[in-house]
Amino acid sequence: MTMEWQEAAAALNRVVTEEPDRLDLVLALIATLDPSAWPAEKVVGHFDELAADAPGPAAEELVAYVFDTLGFVGNTGRYYDPSNSLIHRVLHRRRGIPLTLAVVAAEISRRAGGRLTVVGFPGHVLVGDELTPDHWFDPFAAGAPMKRIQLQMLLQQFQPGATLRPEMTLPMSAADVAVRTLNNLVNAYQRLGMLSRMVDVLRFRCRLDVATEGDRLQLAGALAASGRYDQAADEFELLVDLDPDNATGHASVAERLRAHRN
Repeated sequence: MTMEWQEAAAALNRVVTEEPDRLDLVLALIATLDPSAWPAEKVVGHFDELAADAPGPAAEELVAYVFDTLGFVGNTGRYYDPSNSLIHRVLHRRRGIPLTLAVVAAEISRRAGGRLTVVGFPGHVLVGDELTPDHWFDPFAAGAPMKRIQLQMLLQQFQPGATLRPEMTLPMSAADVAVRTLNNLVNAYQRLGMLSRMVDVLRFRCRLDVATEGDRLQLAGALAASGRYDQAADEFELLVDLDPDNATGHASVAERLRAHRN
């Protein structure tokens, strides 16, 4: 991973704060972690081209345009492929997971004057419409419309016995989209046993303003698992200050990791 990732993380912090509606830039900056990534301006330009023939702002028409006309579809055969979370590959292949497909719909909508949003529903991101409450679309099912009763049924798949709550259907913020995308990449690389790529994503995530002590703890664990004991120890020593309630434990782990190299 080159030093450019640090610049991308800094740029992402700026976008999240200053241009929170630019989800295209959010995903483009995260995708710089991939060696085949397009420059951000190419991602933006590709979205511009896709939106050039988009219909008016009506939600149903925009959803039909994205999933029927343009042919974006859920990658059911390889759901956990990291490519599904890398926007340049999603745009090229027109295949993705609910989150990236919802971002595609929202970004084309934004350019066409619509109000489609990315809804962080538990376990399954949806497309929402700010102009039509209680009306959602499933990006992983070719934009199929969904009503409240269908959302309740979907919720039972991920949280059996749970009751649908208003906050479950709120639009995701740019920071939410960034964190969820990075988490998806971490999980995808972990499934493939690609620890080096997983560490790259975790390092990037720890550079974000919204990073938590838990993020740094996960990075430290991944570094240790990949045999980078000194680097893992560095992270645990940082946690001594960041997580004072558990400082003694972090310091002890750091000491053991330093000794591991001998």
